Amino acid sequence: MNNIPSGSVTFLFTGIEGSIKLSQEFPDAYSEMLARHDEVLQNAVGSNKGFVFKITGEGFCCAFQNAEDAVTAAIEAQLKLRSENNNELLIKVRMGIHSGKAEWNGTDYTGYMTLARSARIMSAANEEQIIISNDAYKICCEKFNDVKSKKVTFRDLGERRLKDVIQPIRLFQILSPGLRVEFPPLKTLDARPNNLPVQLSSFIGREEEMKQIKELLKQSRLLTIFGSGGAGKTRLAMQTGADIIDEFANGVFIAELAEVSEPELIIQTLMNSLGLKEEQGILPKEILTGYLKNLEILIILDNCEHLVNECAELVTFLLRNCPGLKIISTSRESLNCPGEQTFRAPSLSLPDKSEFNIPEKLAQCEAVRLFTERALSVNPEFRITGDNAQALAEICIRLDGIPLAIELAAARIKILTLQKICDRLDDRFKLLSGGKRTSLPRQQTLKALIDWSYDLLTEKEKLLWRRLSVFTGGWTLESAEDIFSDSNISVEEIIDLLSQLADKSVIIYNSETNRYLMLETLKQYGAEKLKDAGEEKKYRSKHLDYFTEFSREAELKLKGNELHIRLDKLESDHGNLQSAISWAAGEGDKEKGAQLAGQLAGFWEIHGHNTTGILLLESILESLNGNEQNISKKSLAKVLMSIGILARNLGNFEKSKTCLTESLEISRGTGDKESVAGSLINLGIVESDQGFYNSALIFYEESLDLGREINDKRSIADSLINMGTAAYHLGNIKLAQNYLEESLSLSRETGYKQGTAMCLNNLGSLALRQDNPEKGVKLYNESLAIAREIGDKTGIAMGLNNLAGLSTVRKNYELAQSYLEESLSLFRGIGDRLGTVMTLNNLGMLECSYKNYNKAIELFSGRSEE
Repeated sequence: MNNIPSGSVTFLFTGIEGSIKLSQEFPDAYSEMLARHDEVLQNAVGSNKGFVFKITGEGFCCAFQNAEDAVTAAIEAQLKLRSENNNELLIKVRMGIHSGKAEWNGTDYTGYMTLARSARIMSAANEEQIIISNDAYKICCEKFNDVKSKKVTFRDLGERRLKDVIQPIRLFQILSPGLRVEFPPLKTLDARPNNLPVQLSSFIGREEEMKQIKELLKQSRLLTIFGSGGAGKTRLAMQTGADIIDEFANGVFIAELAEVSEPELIIQTLMNSLGLKEEQGILPKEILTGYLKNLEILIILDNCEHLVNECAELVTFLLRNCPGLKIISTSRESLNCPGEQTFRAPSLSLPDKSEFNIPEKLAQCEAVRLFTERALSVNPEFRITGDNAQALAEICIRLDGIPLAIELAAARIKILTLQKICDRLDDRFKLLSGGKRTSLPRQQTLKALIDWSYDLLTEKEKLLWRRLSVFTGGWTLESAEDIFSDSNISVEEIIDLLSQLADKSVIIYNSETNRYLMLETLKQYGAEKLKDAGEEKKYRSKHLDYFTEFSREAELKLKGNELHIRLDKLESDHGNLQSAISWAAGEGDKEKGAQLAGQLAGFWEIHGHNTTGILLLESILESLNGNEQNISKKSLAKVLMSIGILARNLGNFEKSKTCLTESLEISRGTGDKESVAGSLINLGIVESDQGFYNSALIFYEESLDLGREINDKRSIADSLINMGTAAYHLGNIKLAQNYLEESLSLSRETGYKQGTAMCLNNLGSLALRQDNPEKGVKLYNESLAIAREIGDKTGIAMGLNNLAGLSTVRKNYELAQSYLEESLSLFRGIGDRLGTVMTLNNLGMLECSYKNYNKAIELFSGRSEE
């Protein structure tokens, strides 16, 4: 072909569905049909100005300068193949079309990202289906005359995640007379349940490694990918999981353990990844096993090295009890579990010395492809030429093909030439070139590479890098400015320094969350530098101070109309809050740690982090070593009260009552009437949850007296709400009405929207009890509106339950079902077992109304499982 497409190219990739099976079942006929298939495609592509640049065993790779030519060729080929298929042997072809940048180098196309996406789009299609990407579609819309004459239309299939795990892409199905119209769902990543995070960069190479991993997984239910930091273990595991997701009916899920510092939190992290919540009276391990035991699912446990023994124990237990479960773990060492297969994550393939001066050959090497793709992201003008090819080859070899090291080096192409990068490696990495230290382990090599990157920074960039290492799970601009600004770095300089560190691949900025992140390996490196500089205690203490104040402000607003905003902020920084408490319990300020932990009880309760909260609160108590003089009695009382509240949510009423009673005694001793009232209210709730309404009232009445004495209107409102609830259950409707109306008045006066919503909801129930359904529904809807406004999930779920009950009475069963299903989702989401049981029971009663008794029994029996 004289004019081979180059620059902006549209690719048509095709694949025969079930080619291996067909060749085995019809060895003679298949060869004849395959030859005819090839002829049809060659004619369709050639007659539409296309170029077939590669033929695999089951498909064609074709290039077109114009997108409309690719569309026309695909339609003609599919129509011809459909007309020639016979009933005995059907060759059915899937096709994908995509446009992007690519250059012809004489033997193949460069532009890995464009080619990889083209292949993924084709793989997502079903047999006889033609799928086109949004990039190609937009070009067709501009130059559509030729395809319009063939009555071509496009069905929008929406944004879909291909199995390359990067950003979603909008896809369309090409429709034309004679083509098949209806197909099963696309074979995309989002066709199966998963939590695989969207990646911001392409996955390069590793084809052979992925084949080996897939074969090992066929032989074993546990595979550990091990190797040094920066070897690309996590990305390799995720990409493998994405590729084989269709083999697991219940999907692929990843649990990231890098931020987990306490072994007890491994199960909690895994449960969070699976969307499981804690339940009263059931151990987290039992919840996890019960959920997984009947599923066909792949779990990726990422970064196990710092918790290797505990991970090994959990993995062994889960595999023994969950027959459909397979696990991929990543670690710097194997787990040493029975039946475990291991796979060392190797370096990327390196160029052969004979290819150093041949750019076309060099570009096919994995390490060079990775460097090139990452270099193009910071310098779109970057090209491999005869002049710089040798320097690039030497860089990749000197860096041992380690992905992280190559990415860090590629980021420098913005400010350094390839030769200067290579020269710096010569000066800095004698460890890699022989001499006395050639036998250093790979981790030392990675550290040397990071040393090199660190030395390229300005002094202020270095200073900020090591200080940023105190963060866990990311940070905001505001937190960095508050904690790190001093006489060396001004507040105004922080934003510029963060931008510079992001440009140099030291940190990552997420524009969607407006937060910064640092890779774990670089965070650990920074932490070592911080310790060497003698600054660890100073900045960990400032980190603790910041998040103690951060949580104090959040706690004050949890009873206001900013509830959902504050909860979201606390969740985003949960890693920092946990690490700050852990530091305080270890080497830091015990009083500050106790204040911080005590201030998080409301957040932990609403978001269902009950076990996590108890572990951290108890770590503060354990750090005192029996010497409670190290923290104030006020803080001690609050820690105990918080444990009591969270234990109650888990159904551990005995522990809850013990802690709340001890908190009450301390607060009485110090004369802290506000804390006394809080303990009394929660002791009353413990009694009420167990059905002991009379004893609950005793606690509520004393808390009410104290609230009135100190004129704490929100405490008074809380007491009255609970007293109204108890009176209602005891059948004293008039008294309940009085309590709730007074509480409603106080809640509105103080802007206590959560309390307002609770009162309106309970008053709605009273109205129904008094045969006033119109008033009841009005109060319910008003309560629900406020609960939705402030993001009070418990309030929303309760309101929906009540509206469902009213709809059932009115025989509007469809509306009742809708309310209950939303309520059930909310209760399960926050781990409220009592609410879940209640809603399942109500759903069962609704099914009885339909006379669906088997379904009702299923829902009733589900109460003990959820």
